Amino acid sequence: MNKGIGDAKYLSEKNIFLLVALIAFIGILNAGYLAWSALIGDAPTCFLNSGCDVVARSEYSKIFGIPLATFGVFFYSMIFGFALWKIKVPTVSVVPFLLPLALLGFLLSLYFLYLQAFAIKAYCEYCLFSLFDATVIFVATLYTRSKQKRQNNLQEEVHEEKEGEGA
Repeated sequence: MNKGIGDAKYLSEKNIFLLVALIAFIGILNAGYLAWSALIGDAPTCFLNSGCDVVARSEYSKIFGIPLATFGVFFYSMIFGFALWKIKVPTVSVVPFLLPLALLGFLLSLYFLYLQAFAIKAYCEYCLFSLFDATVIFVATLYTRSKQKRQNNLQEEVHEEKEGEGA
């Protein structure tokens, strides 16, 4: 029988967190470039379209004068840190911290997509890439939580069966 990517061997917690760490690191680079561009007053270079400068100079690109991408650097750095922590210390439970953070990043990225589409009427490929990053991180974290819950339920069932046999 052929084994596919859905096999537990490929989707082990370690591999999932390696993926999350890699995506978060790429997110740090992406957001770092945007933050750096904003801080030096330069428009990011677009390769696929011409909307990056429009988005970067829009009223929505800063909160309290701080470029949004700066928050992105912190967001992806926290995700990266949690993922590395889990890889280094497999017994630590980072999902309770990671899932709300990943959900927040995903929802904010969707909101920023909405702003690009309907308020700014221009798209930034770096922002779209960040949406992809946030989506992968959220889905991977959600999958891990679901997998952990299934394992916990199975362990509880086995424990209950053993208690029932002993009675």
